[in-house]
Amino acid sequence: MNRILIKSPATSANVGPGYDIFAMALKHPHDEIEIILDESGLIKIVVENDDQNIPTTLNDNTAGLAALELLKRQQLKQGMTIRIIKQMKSGGGMGTTGASAAAAVYGLDKLLKLNLSMNEMIDIARMGEVASGGSPHADNVAASLLGGFILVKSYNPIDVLKLEMPEFPVVLAAIRKSQRTTRGFITYEIGQEKLKEQMARCSRIIHAIHTKDIQEFGSAFSVDHIAEPVRGASIPEYQTVKKQVIGSGAFGCQISGGGSSVIAVCSPEKVDEVANIMEQGFANNPYFVKVYKTTTSNQGVQVIG
Repeated sequence: MNRILIKSPATSANVGPGYDIFAMALKHPHDEIEIILDESGLIKIVVENDDQNIPTTLNDNTAGLAALELLKRQQLKQGMTIRIIKQMKSGGGMGTTGASAAAAVYGLDKLLKLNLSMNEMIDIARMGEVASGGSPHADNVAASLLGGFILVKSYNPIDVLKLEMPEFPVVLAAIRKSQRTTRGFITYEIGQEKLKEQMARCSRIIHAIHTKDIQEFGSAFSVDHIAEPVRGASIPEYQTVKKQVIGSGAFGCQISGGGSSVIAVCSPEKVDEVANIMEQGFANNPYFVKVYKTTTSNQGVQVIG
């Protein structure tokens, strides 16, 4: 076998208070990644349906960088074409870069019959994230590979736990970033009281998943003292829309991943109303793409061809 086609889901990382340690997979949207092995000894990146100038140079593309890392660790030389077929917009907190890196590693593991463990694949795939955000965070690639709700138990060594995620209705306003990353502006000096609340809310998130309590989940993930103050300030109308979404009866609203997308959880009956609030609230933002009405999902990467 020298060809594989992978479906890789969108993910929402950080999940409120769980900065760089929580993530969850979404039912849609998704990207598709095709890998074709050859004898060239070179890695070629091709992007289809691209209107965002996604880089195709090896060290600037997350799939390419992840593939390089895999070959380096396995001491292999292998030519290939990695074809990324875009179904979702990049650079907006939906884990699209992680989806590409995860699919590249998963597909190569299958094609080259490496039998890597899931933690090994996550550790390799996360190195691809350096190309997009400058940091090898593991949350998005882990959720894309495994599906469900991801808890990064350890970064040294990488150890990831998957929890089966209840199917919670999700409304996601896809908004591209106005700048490459805000990670460098985030401070961890949040003070004792906010630190304790942050830790408590992380505990509440896990409890809500175990008890399948969407109301508790939404309440717990609506507050984040680490990333939200910085990333929220870079999203026009974010606080206004969040207040309106919560006021409409949604259980929670927060920035998705590294931003600038915004995510809410609500009852099925509230999905259309929340979507309308987001569409109207972000309509004047030049980086606003669209609103997705979806759910959380326990399905990670899939071989589809």
